[in-house]
Amino acid sequence: MQRRDIILDAATAILREKGYRDTTMQDVARRVSASKETLYAWFGNKSGLFQAVIRRNADTVRTVLEGHLDGDAPVEEALTDVGRELARLLFGDGAVAINRAAISEARSEPVLARILVETGREATLPFLVRYLERCRGADLLDFDDPWEAAETFLGLLLGDLQVRRLLGVVDAPDAKVIETRAKQAAVKFLRLYGSKQ
Repeated sequence: MQRRDIILDAATAILREKGYRDTTMQDVARRVSASKETLYAWFGNKSGLFQAVIRRNADTVRTVLEGHLDGDAPVEEALTDVGRELARLLFGDGAVAINRAAISEARSEPVLARILVETGREATLPFLVRYLERCRGADLLDFDDPWEAAETFLGLLLGDLQVRRLLGVVDAPDAKVIETRAKQAAVKFLRLYGSKQ
């Protein structure tokens, strides 16, 4: 594991333990036996550090989407792959901690919520839209609005489980549950938008 990933993992762990407001660059530096100066040089400040955490998470999902943009896997398989990565990410402890921090600090530090939206969702969703448009162009899917179709897929995948995770009333789902949710979301999506030709 690269040094940068070790730092981002430590920052996420401390965020889960202490919350955003009480997490300091010193905490992270101590956890990874680095100097604060190194962290400031790499990330600028605390919000820059968490922007890097969010961007790394989004890159994981985007890599899967990019692979399917140029690939020829069946649509159900591709959507299951994307759904699996999205669910693993969004239901995971790290993403839950980041979302909770963005919500709790929305008034005092709105930059974190903006970073979460811009670096996470707004950086990833266009790749899903492009994939869906490509499938429509190949007569594999039939819909009017690709953005609405992408939102529908997310709704089928996430349901209210993400909210229940944020509220802390359910634990992170295991790999089997995530796989089932991803497959079911893909099947239901194809029932709604699969080409009738």
